[in-house]
Amino acid sequence: MCDLFALSASRSYTAATSLPLFAVRGRKNVHGWGIGFFHRRSPVVEKSGEKVFTDGRLHGSFQRLARVVNSPIIVAHIRYKSSGRVDECHAHPFTLDFWNQSWVFAHNGKAPAIEPYSSRLEPRLEAKSDSARILEFLRDFFVEAESRRSRTPFILILKDALRRLLREYPGEYNFLLTNGRVLWAFTNHRQFLLLKGSSKLEDALLLTTIDEGLSSENWKKIVAGPGSGGRILLIAGGDLLCLENLE
Repeated sequence: MCDLFALSASRSYTAATSLPLFAVRGRKNVHGWGIGFFHRRSPVVEKSGEKVFTDGRLHGSFQRLARVVNSPIIVAHIRYKSSGRVDECHAHPFTLDFWNQSWVFAHNGKAPAIEPYSSRLEPRLEAKSDSARILEFLRDFFVEAESRRSRTPFILILKDALRRLLREYPGEYNFLLTNGRVLWAFTNHRQFLLLKGSSKLEDALLLTTIDEGLSSENWKKIVAGPGSGGRILLIAGGDLLCLENLE
């Protein structure tokens, strides 16, 4: 299954140590990779449908990006295909605008029930996969809330969106969503591992789905337990600001 990575810090960072480790430990995912970040509040996504690790070496472009990307929030995804084709278009992250800002989104999980979802809004993502439809669903929900001139806090709208998503399109969901200033994460089926203040990697907050983490340090496990409905994380700078059950 695909794997996720995020770095969040109060200032711009590279992830020259942790990103290559993420790629090596997630190398079983052979259907593409992508890295997303923000430059002057504009989303930048570079991705490929090629293997991230082959013949004992990291993909050259991935290795270069790990050295040069400099951003307070960095999101990465290594794909193992559950739907859609194997090509650059279907690699993650994806990006769409809503709530008057741009968002970068990456997902792992399996939600075939949402694949027929058809957004009435433009633009629509070209990728034909459950992950692309999830981001469109979230965009549509927030646009609808905005049209009501709702002053409801973001987290409450997100919770309502997730409850409807799970009710109408049940499945396994695990995603990262960022506007470059804060990072949201959600899981209802798989653990996240979180580390703050690493002595071996970047001195930032690190988040991944790699089972053993990216170092031998004390990674905190965040698991969606029975009856929780899933867990929502809000991260800003180098801090975990919120960790809540969906229900």
